[in-house]
Amino acid sequence: MTQKTQFIKDLKDKDSVASSFLIKFSAIATGKSGKPYMNLILMDKTGEMEARIWEDVNRFVGQAVRDTFVWIEGRCQLFQNRRQVVVNRLQVLREDEVDAKLYIPEGTLDPETLYVKLLSYVSSMSDPHYRALAEAVLKDDPEVVEKIKRAPAAKSMHHAYKTGLLEHVVSITGILDALSQHYGKYLDRDLLFLGGFFHDIGKLWELSYDRVTDYTMEGRLIGHLVMGSELMDKKIRELESIPGRLPTPFSDEKRLLVKHLILSHHGELEYGSPKRPKCLEALIVHYIDDLDSKVNAIRCFIEQDSTPGRWTGLNKSYGRFFFKPDWALKPEPEGP
Repeated sequence: MTQKTQFIKDLKDKDSVASSFLIKFSAIATGKSGKPYMNLILMDKTGEMEARIWEDVNRFVGQAVRDTFVWIEGRCQLFQNRRQVVVNRLQVLREDEVDAKLYIPEGTLDPETLYVKLLSYVSSMSDPHYRALAEAVLKDDPEVVEKIKRAPAAKSMHHAYKTGLLEHVVSITGILDALSQHYGKYLDRDLLFLGGFFHDIGKLWELSYDRVTDYTMEGRLIGHLVMGSELMDKKIRELESIPGRLPTPFSDEKRLLVKHLILSHHGELEYGSPKRPKCLEALIVHYIDDLDSKVNAIRCFIEQDSTPGRWTGLNKSYGRFFFKPDWALKPEPEGP
């Protein structure tokens, strides 16, 4: 088995590179001179880094492809204040030559512990219809149970690592629980919980995530908002078909409210929501989802940033530099 001795988070300007990586992205581009080059994104469990192949590009077209493990030799350099590997040698590796766990980013929280916490929120619900719907999806559906313990929450923007979706769902449900207590009678706690549980449930099928995270055919053509809404209709029909499973049929109002929370959680039409939030619970789910996503994305960016000192490099997504608190500062190297 190939020993992985270098990780992306540790590579610095002018370092020689000789290690194995997983290719997340691969494309042919044309330089200013008109000469083709290969643009790669390499990844391992510690992060991602761009790479370039400048010479003999045609030879690597069939080798340097997405989802492939490769051995890379070259040099790390700074380009526009970002690290980049200039590749001198590339060799495709077999599956049995690598330990896949070293290349797939994972969260720091245990999925089984997170899942137990999620079920504790489900069992605390008081509305029998809403609780039955949560149980039907999160407890009784083996496909959902298996997928939610390993699915990322996104391809790249936030919680983009194994178990990221479950971490995100448990995080925002805890915040929603606190807000339901804070605002009291003005909010339906159980409805808030369903918004937390199900706003991104369609991502279990929108994304493929056995190795490199990418969109499925259904994800590209339908999307997780519609997929989540369709799942609610399906599960409600199943519940109503089981004698004694519900005290009364699922009311149209409850069904529509649950679907509305899913369909409106992006907040605005230009962000992909077919409807804007039109009840307090939907508005709160939108804002808390957005907050938790941004906190995670910025925290990960600060943690992975290699710029020395109190300030990160430029974050292009947010168009700003971020202050590094004490927890993010790298220890100073010891002297001789």
